Amino acid sequence: MKKMLLLLLLPVVILPGSLLGQSDQQAFEKAKILIFDRQWQAALRQLDDVIATHPDGRYFAPALFYRAKCQRELGRNKAALEGYETFLRIQPDSPLAEDARISVVDLSAALFQVGEKAYLQKILDSLRHKNKVVSYYAAFKLSYLPERKTAARALPVLLAILDTEKDEELRDRAKIAVMRIDPSRLEGTNRREKGDAGRMLRIRVFDKNRRQDKLSLSLPLALADLALKSLGDEERRELRKKGYDLDRLLEQLLQRGSKIDIQDEEGVIQIWIE
Repeated sequence: MKKMLLLLLLPVVILPGSLLGQSDQQAFEKAKILIFDRQWQAALRQLDDVIATHPDGRYFAPALFYRAKCQRELGRNKAALEGYETFLRIQPDSPLAEDARISVVDLSAALFQVGEKAYLQKILDSLRHKNKVVSYYAAFKLSYLPERKTAARALPVLLAILDTEKDEELRDRAKIAVMRIDPSRLEGTNRREKGDAGRMLRIRVFDKNRRQDKLSLSLPLALADLALKSLGDEERRELRKKGYDLDRLLEQLLQRGSKIDIQDEEGVIQIWIE
């Protein structure tokens, strides 16, 4: 009789185990939908459940990654950074690993700039990473730091890009980063452009009412930062309204490879690279 009762109970015991795997996936997918809808707090709660109830499940590590993303969006930078690093310890070769490492660089830079100086080391460690995408990104990020001595630690990587890389966009970004740190270091790095006039940054501010240009500039790309800084306060405000960060506008242009055309009731700001 006892054996019979045990056999009857077995399906009841086994069935929840199989459903747990399905529940794990459903919970994770629901969290991703919430992330897509930018419902960061709700997604964070959902991911917390996945992590707490399925520590050995296939979605445990990805849940850590997306949990860190939610924490970052909620402004919890330290917790987010720790989350990305935990994810990388568990799945260092995941397809998400490169994004996680880049996020570590971003968060470390943000924390460093608010006085958390110890986080600089994480950026410096990323400079030496075997993944070029991570190493190059860390160098570009360092170039934005206001302390020139600190930013200069990116120069070996940036100059190596200019010396070895063939991708024109990548080389342009490296030139601009070097310009931010120490323009004199660009001497002797233009061997590949010898005999070539090089790319130019064009800026045109057109007044609709007067039907004339308020500003028209054309400068070598290496001097592009100077050109962007020449924009007046009104133009800067219009750029901010449209979601463009003037300090990073040049990199946005290089990445998109297209013209930025911003219009309002009074005029048009056009910025492009040729």
